Amino acid sequence: MGYGGLRLALDLEKGIRKRHLEWELLLLDQHPFHQLVTELHQVAVGSIMYDFATIPYERLLRNRRVTFRQARVVGFDFPGKALLTESGLVPYDTLVISLGGEADFLESPHYHIAGLREHALIVQPIQQAHRTYDQLQERLFRFIKQRSEGDIFGLVIGGGGSTGVELAGQLADEIEAVRKSQRLPKESVSIHLVEAGTRLVSGFHPKISNYATRILQRKGIVIHLSDPIVKISDRDLLLASGRLLPYHVLIWAGGVRGHHLMAGSGLKTDAKDRIVVNGYLQAQGAEGVYAVGDCAGFIHPETGIPSPPTARLAIEQARWLARYLLKESAFPFLPAFRGAVISLGKGSAVAVIGNLRFFGRVASFLKTFITIRYLFSIGKIRLIFHQFRIGILGKI
Repeated sequence: MGYGGLRLALDLEKGIRKRHLEWELLLLDQHPFHQLVTELHQVAVGSIMYDFATIPYERLLRNRRVTFRQARVVGFDFPGKALLTESGLVPYDTLVISLGGEADFLESPHYHIAGLREHALIVQPIQQAHRTYDQLQERLFRFIKQRSEGDIFGLVIGGGGSTGVELAGQLADEIEAVRKSQRLPKESVSIHLVEAGTRLVSGFHPKISNYATRILQRKGIVIHLSDPIVKISDRDLLLASGRLLPYHVLIWAGGVRGHHLMAGSGLKTDAKDRIVVNGYLQAQGAEGVYAVGDCAGFIHPETGIPSPPTARLAIEQARWLARYLLKESAFPFLPAFRGAVISLGKGSAVAVIGNLRFFGRVASFLKTFITIRYLFSIGKIRLIFHQFRIGILGKI
């Protein structure tokens, strides 16, 4: 359950309580906690504790008219209006699917990277972020213990989108701190960021891309553009240019696709296994079924192209869908781009707010502000204090 599902539950609960409706809201998740997906790259590199990126539903739903049930969904019975879970059938009148996305390992017939799934680490969901952190620590300190003169600890990040860029900046800071504490020479660690496209964060203005590139290069990261990975072994990876990059840790951030259950659900899906929805976020061919977030393939009505899967879009969809289900809105959903922030490590970021662009510490402050605002929106001031206390303690 991601940003969209939780936001929808909270907004619907507020609406039915205000209007005294006799609705029953059931929130289903295989985990007992909500994940702050935008912070998982920090978990993966050890910048924050595991607990900071998870919030128990018990805390979020306390004193609210929402029933939470922990269960893993394994299938759907749309004609019978029921979810299939490991613990039995769950009937519904209206179903909103918000299963989120999964790492895209590019396993389509048209483009396949041999060895990618077998050798790459990923940063979501939370369990994978924690596994990546464990593997990073284990391999790094094994290298430190066994290294000889001239040995290089190689780190490679695949994908130069928002996640890859944020991961690279944070990883460079954390590795530098370890290098200094272990008194390793600067040349003993290398970080490479590989992007198949012509520039980093290509969905943003070129000035944003150029700034991100400069900051990451200043941190010592080697950036490879227009040079995709074509093959991976357990020791090195081959780029399209023919260059061979040896590595100890490979972290894949090359995109997101819909949850694997969507492919066999019987619903119409796009090439990324996301549910094809109309302007009202309704799934085609199943009455009373909607989808929000990374598992929804929403086509922007003005541009005609799929909207990128982001936390901001999921929240927008959820807020609109709550109003629609409560019959407070009859107009189709239209996303409004209000801005985005990309962290580049400690004290550095880039931000777009409307037509304005911010860089450096101002943008970094905006990133922190957005996180605080989100925490306040789902749990008020008590949640902010609780989460930041955990986060600060995690850094000591």
